[in-house]
Amino acid sequence: MILKSFIVEQNLNILNEYQAILLHGVNDGIKDDIKSKLKEKNNTAEIINFFESDIIKNKNILYESIINESLFNEEKIILIQSVTDKILNEICDCLEKINQKTKIFIFSDNLDRKSKLKSLFEKGKNLAVVACYEDNERTLINYISRELNGFKGLTGELINTIILNSSSSRKNIQNELVKIKDFFFEKKINKDELLEILNIKNNINFDEIRDTALIGEKNKINKLLSEIDILNEDSFFYLNSLNYRILKLIEIQRANKLFKDYEKTIESIRPAIFWKDKPVYLQQLKKWDLKKLNRMAYKIGEIEMLIKKNSLIKKDIVIKDLIVSLSREASIFSA
Repeated sequence: MILKSFIVEQNLNILNEYQAILLHGVNDGIKDDIKSKLKEKNNTAEIINFFESDIIKNKNILYESIINESLFNEEKIILIQSVTDKILNEICDCLEKINQKTKIFIFSDNLDRKSKLKSLFEKGKNLAVVACYEDNERTLINYISRELNGFKGLTGELINTIILNSSSSRKNIQNELVKIKDFFFEKKINKDELLEILNIKNNINFDEIRDTALIGEKNKINKLLSEIDILNEDSFFYLNSLNYRILKLIEIQRANKLFKDYEKTIESIRPAIFWKDKPVYLQQLKKWDLKKLNRMAYKIGEIEMLIKKNSLIKKDIVIKDLIVSLSREASIFSA
């Protein structure tokens, strides 16, 4: 059975109908949310965690955890992380022995159409698969509204600020929501205090660098880069910020095929672009066509994978080189 992630998030009880569930996709934020709610909801059950590597090393470990009765808990929840088709046989063997008091939740990266594991959970009896795709602005607005339900002072402007400040990443938003809930424990949000705890000032500095690079002002970008510390620990924030703007420009360029007028196209985009950001978007749209935007989005993806795979890489230098590259690309193109 194929389930929609937003339906599962709204009603986790729907998973009770299935013995084992596969959650796969690029959106780790959704998977983390569901995982956290599962643990909270099943706080009296025995929770067992495995990684695929554990099962590869010991092919009997999963099977034994299912057939062995729990000494202290009636129910058992088994969570298996980072799964691929490599342990398909072990999973199939366990599904034949699983009992009503045990549930298995399998978490995986994005699985393609040829995945036998994905096919098994789509077609199998008492099995379900949940695809966790990237959020869009509407789903993030709904997510923040749901998580901060009951908080006074929460406005559409502040929700958009949280989204933009987090580069539209649910993982980043989850971290910000923890800070917001801890700080505003009386559930009364003050705008100035919110901007302070979100560290807006530092992020605005990078926003200026991003926008200047995409406009192609090479002299100014060199000056700005000399005035800001590019922190290694914030490398994914920088990449998310750049990628978000690139994807938004792609969205506008595609929509502009209908209106043939950038200003009208920007007005049509929903959720609406802040009025103060419109002049910057207009300048950038004149510098970047769809071909170059798609090429740069692919390059940002490659850099993200490079950083993830190489912990010793000098992330600050990689980010700076990317920014300079953006500036150079923008300066040699004019719509």
